[in-house]
Amino acid sequence: MPYINVKLAGNLNKDQKKEIAKEMTDLMQRVANKPASYTYIVFEEVKSEDWAIGGNLLG
Repeated sequence: MPYINVKLAGNLNKDQKKEIAKEMTDLMQRVANKPASYTYIVFEEVKSEDWAIGGNLLG
């Protein structure tokens, strides 16, 4: 059972999440032969002020 955790700085709208979930599910089915019904995807939206790259906060 694939579990995919998508963590990103900022927000996505519902349509964006829906499209990403479909593409990732299709990819797992095509490449890893995992049934779509067993592929779980979680979106974690992190505020930019809580995300840092190279020692610098994004927000």
